[in-house]
Amino acid sequence: MAELICSKRLYKLRHNASELARKISRKGHHATFYFDLEDPYSYLMLPVVEELEIAFQISFDIQVVAPRDASHRPEQEALERYAMLDAGYLAQAWGLEFPTLIPNQKRLRTDALRLLLYARSTTAEWIQLAKETSDAYWHGDFARIHKLVQQNRLLDAFDVPEKLKENTDRLYKRGFYLPASVFYRGEWYWGLDRVYLLRDRLKNMGAQEHQTLLYPDWGNVRVPSRPNDDVNLFFSFRSPYSYIAIARIALNPDDYPLEKIHLKPVLPMVTRGLPVPKEKKMYILKDAARIAHFEGIEFGRVRDPLGKGVERAISIFLNTPESKRLDIAFRLLGDIWARGCNVASDSYLKQIAAEFKLSEPAILNAHASRGYELEADANRKVLSRLGLWGVPSFSKGRLVAWGQDRMPLIFEKSFK
Repeated sequence: MAELICSKRLYKLRHNASELARKISRKGHHATFYFDLEDPYSYLMLPVVEELEIAFQISFDIQVVAPRDASHRPEQEALERYAMLDAGYLAQAWGLEFPTLIPNQKRLRTDALRLLLYARSTTAEWIQLAKETSDAYWHGDFARIHKLVQQNRLLDAFDVPEKLKENTDRLYKRGFYLPASVFYRGEWYWGLDRVYLLRDRLKNMGAQEHQTLLYPDWGNVRVPSRPNDDVNLFFSFRSPYSYIAIARIALNPDDYPLEKIHLKPVLPMVTRGLPVPKEKKMYILKDAARIAHFEGIEFGRVRDPLGKGVERAISIFLNTPESKRLDIAFRLLGDIWARGCNVASDSYLKQIAAEFKLSEPAILNAHASRGYELEADANRKVLSRLGLWGVPSFSKGRLVAWGQDRMPLIFEKSFK
């Protein structure tokens, strides 16, 4: 089933079928943008949505939301702190403005939402007002918010909670959970990190009208690290994004300082008490598949290693010499996420032992000592001290980053 869901051929077929249906119905390109006033990634998306509408033949419906479901957003406080740091790096890469010091602006929230939730006649009108409102909100500018309230039509304050809940419920009912996202003809594109996929899809459909500058330049980012600093890569064998990150390194060794990369396995989120709802799992699988296709990485025949598979995978990894750890991590992750192997079986472990010239008895019995738990927990504690919880995550000097999308930020200085 996973292989079918992740099929590159089916992915393209869905796009082509959707485009054919659009043409038959004589409809234009139309998408929905979900905006959260208090989300820094939504703040950064405003000028990009504006640019998309100008550069492509696409219009947008705007939904102002406030998704705060704890099951979809574990470690909420840590997430909010990290998002501010990450958004600052993104802003530099994309050449966007982002406030570096944010005062307490909660008292402005109701008036700002009254402005944003009121229906405007055009997307352009809403985006222009949203940019002004968000900028004033994020900078704690009471005078500007008051002026905008005096100059514009706005929703009654008593209607704000109900309208916000209605829009947010609509987001959840569509099977998604993140703001700063664009929904276009059956597919989700989250934040600046997925703009390239939407951009390329629209280009392939012949929708581009003008040249666009929707490309980040990570070389512009000022980072608190040095090019020669070592890199710690925290990963999980149950994370498809971890597989993509390690595959990118293993398949392109000349682009990465291999001797400076240290792989740090951690246990999956669910074993650490962090929930992963069904719709989140499905989105992650589909999203990882399209990234893998884009990167030319084998993906899709999945066998969930949760439980014994994870235990044995970490144990094998830790009982492998340092010089072979990247190769064996890549092999194990590929067997889990691309080839559907049972990494917990004795026959599989014997094959791996023979292939990597490891001691068969040591590999078969490595998990029995439970030493992998101590190592994985120690790595988790380090990750937590860095202010992170998800994988893959990176640390380099004082620079920390979460997700394979931040590999250019981590490694750009290392090979230029």
